[in-house]
Amino acid sequence: MESEDKLLNLLLKSPNSEKIQAIAEQLEINHNFSFGKDRNDLQGVWELRWSSSNSPFLKYSPFIDNIQILDPFNLNGLNLLKPRGINSIIGTGILIKLYYINEKKIGVRFTHAGVIGPKFGRKNINAMKEINNEQLGWLEITYLSNKLRICRGDKGTLFVLRKMKSSTLFSNFKQFIKIF
Repeated sequence: MESEDKLLNLLLKSPNSEKIQAIAEQLEINHNFSFGKDRNDLQGVWELRWSSSNSPFLKYSPFIDNIQILDPFNLNGLNLLKPRGINSIIGTGILIKLYYINEKKIGVRFTHAGVIGPKFGRKNINAMKEINNEQLGWLEITYLSNKLRICRGDKGTLFVLRKMKSSTLFSNFKQFIKIF
């Protein structure tokens, strides 16, 4: 747990630290994630705090929340870039259908992408378009706790995410996903 606390501290105070990757890789070594056993801990709202990618969309920003909401029980998810501090499903999003590959890998199929606006009455204003060309990928969960998730993507990218305590955002997602 000492390494996990050290990593969480770095993610919060120095999200661009060069030490993050080494600590994340150390945590991966002896961790034994199992989808069947650890599904409860996987569910929720996750904030991407660090990745090995060079893509600007996969880098930490003090102004934008880069979150992933996962509902592994209903096999749904959402990647969302939204203004920091707003506890609503607003921003640029990609809807995800999850599927089981094996005990460590979760497949992802991107189904819709676009802009999600604020709620107007009972509906979100949104401009989500169905993705016509099938977009598939997978995530191998290499470390999971109730505070931290480390995973590797199908292109070799290492991701480090912090679990957010946001039941409101998760509930908003559960309502939003019903229209798809």
